[in-house]
Amino acid sequence: MKVKKPRGIRHDRDCARCKVRGVKCDLNRPRCQACLQGGEACNYPQRVVWVDDKKKSKAKSTSPISNEEAPNTKVYKSASINLYGFIDLLDTFCQQIQSSSRDIPKEGIELISRTLSFARSRIQDANNKESLQSHLMALTNLSQVIQSAHPIALFGIATFAMFEVCCGSFGNWHCHLQGARSLLDLHCQRKADFDNLCNEISGLADVLAYLVWFDVTGALVRESPLIFEDWHRETLSPGFFDSVGCPPDTFDLFVYLAKHREVNGISTIDLSARAMAQILQLNVGDLTNRNLATTVYRGAAAIMAFSRAGMTTGDDPAASKYHSSVVSSMVDRACQAIAEIPTTSRFYVHLATPAYLTGMNASTVQQCDIIRGYWRNCQSCEFPRYPDAEAQCERRWRICGVGFSVD
Repeated sequence: MKVKKPRGIRHDRDCARCKVRGVKCDLNRPRCQACLQGGEACNYPQRVVWVDDKKKSKAKSTSPISNEEAPNTKVYKSASINLYGFIDLLDTFCQQIQSSSRDIPKEGIELISRTLSFARSRIQDANNKESLQSHLMALTNLSQVIQSAHPIALFGIATFAMFEVCCGSFGNWHCHLQGARSLLDLHCQRKADFDNLCNEISGLADVLAYLVWFDVTGALVRESPLIFEDWHRETLSPGFFDSVGCPPDTFDLFVYLAKHREVNGISTIDLSARAMAQILQLNVGDLTNRNLATTVYRGAAAIMAFSRAGMTTGDDPAASKYHSSVVSSMVDRACQAIAEIPTTSRFYVHLATPAYLTGMNASTVQQCDIIRGYWRNCQSCEFPRYPDAEAQCERRWRICGVGFSVD
């Protein structure tokens, strides 16, 4: 008789609290024994789907933009986005900083520990008593460390900035970034100074990478000046770009667009050439998650550059029509890539800014439906993100008179 191999343990079914604490969960519902004995809330991961009643495409279609339409057919898309990897990242930072050769004050060590506790409880439930208490304690410690101007405070600032990005008003995540820049200026005036500091405190380079990334993406959304300088952005490594799925040259174009917010004085030819450079690098036949993410980023950069270039061609109807046509085509391409990339992909949640820039230029019902779907997936995941991003897009669509089918 053939003996079957034992099946592996599926930890994705454990309740959130047991998973964060690394405790074996008995999977009892509605509350597991560990949470019941501890008098704690018990939350199991949910396989959430969102339904778009306006969608007309066939459910079996692999392409979100299809000429085949079936009335009264609903599209379902799972949203299984996990943020527990963020806990691992914070835990790694803690270990690196605690083992650093640099002398760290007591309040700095407490900041590290309490920030990690805050992040863990915040991911599980923002409104429970433990989360609120840990939030207050982490903020108190952060205030103490900032007053001492110790660079370890950048760790706490970056953590709160991450939650500001996920849970605050979309694009308006500059508050913590300005504080981080002020603190950093006290210790580093150039990259060599920062490199020396990183040799003493491990993990700071990773922290700054996230901060400058938030700076550029946020500046594109809210159309405001950049907070950090070019040398700060030099800390972004190939590994970071690989983790978010954005090509380095596309990021360079994003920086250029953030720096040149005013249309006057910008060369239309230069902008168009930069946009075309992104388009020419698109790989249409590659349906891997990485290439789909790259397509979204390159498409959004080209859309923004061509849109800016089109603003300078008001006296030339033919040029304006050409730019509008290219923008519409790139919106279509980016939307298709957004709809095709699985929500389980590690790149999915990092596509928020290019999805927003694409959505701001949407001109058809199908395009708007895909962008709506992206925001709803982000809100339906285990840790909801970008609460008002869809509303911001909807306001734009109402002003432009797009995004709503006529019954």
